[in-house]
Amino acid sequence: MTGRIAAMSLDGTPISQADIARMEADEALHAERQRRTVRVVAGAARDADDARLLLDILGLNTEIVAAARADRPRRTTRARRRTAAA
Repeated sequence: MTGRIAAMSLDGTPISQADIARMEADEALHAERQRRTVRVVAGAARDADDARLLLDILGLNTEIVAAARADRPRRTTRARRRTAAA
């Protein structure tokens, strides 16, 4: 996404630490938005094929889908209470 090689820009000028930190923050924000998009699309899709088609249209590949899957909160299973049959 960025055009940096080590600490030099594409035109050969040095990049400051503040600019590097800003670029890394932008990349992290972009990745988070992609993961959120995957979750929204998966929740709105009719089935797995629909989800795959929508994600493909948006250009979201399997690595992003795997990252979104890893970020989802784990469901905790609770024991159901059994009621006595009358």
